[in-house]
Amino acid sequence: MRQSHASETEAVEQLIQFMPDIRRCHTVFSQLERQWTWIALTGKINCNAIAATLFDFIFKTRDTFGQLRKDMTAMLAEKLLEKAVREMSPVAQVVMDIIKRNLYERTADVSFLATDGEIISFLQGASTDVAALRSRLAAYRAKYSVYRDILVLDTQGRVCVQLDTRRPVSASSDPLVAQTLAASEFVETFRPTDLSPDGRAALVYSHVIRAEGAAEPLGVLCLVFDMDGEVADLFAGMARFAQDMVIMLLDSRGEAFASSDARQAPVGRTYARTPADSFAVSSSGNSTTLAVSRPSEGYQGYEGQAWQTHVLRPAQRAFASRPTEGLDVALVRREAGFSAQLTNIEEQASDVMGDLTLAALNGQIMAARQSGNARDDERHAAQALPPILDAVRKMGIEMEREFHFFTDGLLKTVTASRLNDASFLASITVEIMDRNLYERANDCRWWALTPDFRRILAQPAMDKNALARLENILEYINSYYTVYSNLFLYDAHGVVLACSQAAERGLYGQQINEDYVRRTLSLKDSDDFAVSPFRTTSLYHPKGKAQPTYVYSAPVFAPEGGQAVGGIGIVFDSLP
Repeated sequence: MRQSHASETEAVEQLIQFMPDIRRCHTVFSQLERQWTWIALTGKINCNAIAATLFDFIFKTRDTFGQLRKDMTAMLAEKLLEKAVREMSPVAQVVMDIIKRNLYERTADVSFLATDGEIISFLQGASTDVAALRSRLAAYRAKYSVYRDILVLDTQGRVCVQLDTRRPVSASSDPLVAQTLAASEFVETFRPTDLSPDGRAALVYSHVIRAEGAAEPLGVLCLVFDMDGEVADLFAGMARFAQDMVIMLLDSRGEAFASSDARQAPVGRTYARTPADSFAVSSSGNSTTLAVSRPSEGYQGYEGQAWQTHVLRPAQRAFASRPTEGLDVALVRREAGFSAQLTNIEEQASDVMGDLTLAALNGQIMAARQSGNARDDERHAAQALPPILDAVRKMGIEMEREFHFFTDGLLKTVTASRLNDASFLASITVEIMDRNLYERANDCRWWALTPDFRRILAQPAMDKNALARLENILEYINSYYTVYSNLFLYDAHGVVLACSQAAERGLYGQQINEDYVRRTLSLKDSDDFAVSPFRTTSLYHPKGKAQPTYVYSAPVFAPEGGQAVGGIGIVFDSLP
């Protein structure tokens, strides 16, 4: 395979054969220029005696039109290439950004789950019920469906509990265990590991497990990300915008570990990444492909893995003509930022046509004067000149018409592409927001299962120690999950008991008379939740003014189950 990071001019020359609009332009103008030459030669042969200078001008005019045609086709090709790359770049960037946002959430997950009371109690020996803890991990994965496996290891790397019993792991000698035990926060690892025994690179989030307030580690929690499931879902969501593209994820070495079409672009192969603001042209046999790579720009300070999205697009399809009906060309001409370049070429063509028309008119006058000449050759030339000049003028009109036709076509093509870009961005904005809000529903349902929440809210009264415990847990969660302006717990009457943010603790004792609270308290299943409408609420007041947002809410059940003893509300920080 040959891949070129050539200049745009070289790329255009390499790709122009795949641009049907350019081929049509070449064909039409080549035919017109040949006809022009035949007519002009006929005139020169028959009328040279009286109009040699005129026919020299006609040939020169043909050459001028030829140069304008070259300028126009060069611009057509440049804009078509720009259009093709511009359609690929947002796909590559959005895929990378969605992945990065997703993985940012995982760092919070592992940091919070490592403090889970039931996991800590198990490692301390207070419980030996492996099935119960596995059930606890299964309940977690049911809420956060992005994990393929969850493992709890002791400090020697022995697996105490594993969720995925189909691929059992008894112990790990992976260096990430020691690295995690020595780390103060989460560790992110992407490579083959004995924690995932299929031999492929796995993305593992790990965190040391300690009892609260203790320095000595009890073990290590490992969350194995479901890369196959997540990228398959992401690629499927992008398919309607990238029907003729193959999307891949490349690791730091440029090796593909995920592909939307493994037949065309297999995983395990290394691909040359393009500059962050450019593209490349690849050739293999009879196949020529456009390539675009885009890195992540990070998310809220999280950089994660040095991955890139790599998008491939067959040149044959990248430049295929697409319907552009319904576009008002006059409006496009007024509004399109690049139309001035095309208009300049059209104006030059009109100027040339004006000169040609004037020359033809002068030729007609000269022919009329010479028609009565005594010399036979001059008289015959004068009689032959008018129809030839008329044919030349018609050719000029046809040439000018074709200039307008092709420039109109390009304006419509590029504008349709930009409208499609706008449609893509509008749709993907909603998709990113939906993915974000899906995580919020997961969060509130899982946090509602926190053992201390269930135990304390089930008690008939709450003392200062219990309140401090609730506040500490809420504060800890909120410190990792920064998409919330506040987390709060309320009792079975909707009265606020505890908040994560000290500034919100004036809410204590207030009853929230909202429908989402009533719905939450009537729920019977920990998999259910309620959410407020997106509207202004006094619970969300960045910069001192109430703003619209969502409040997600899930029921908190007593340890033994039964009716909800309260709920947890999480206030989405909607403005940022």
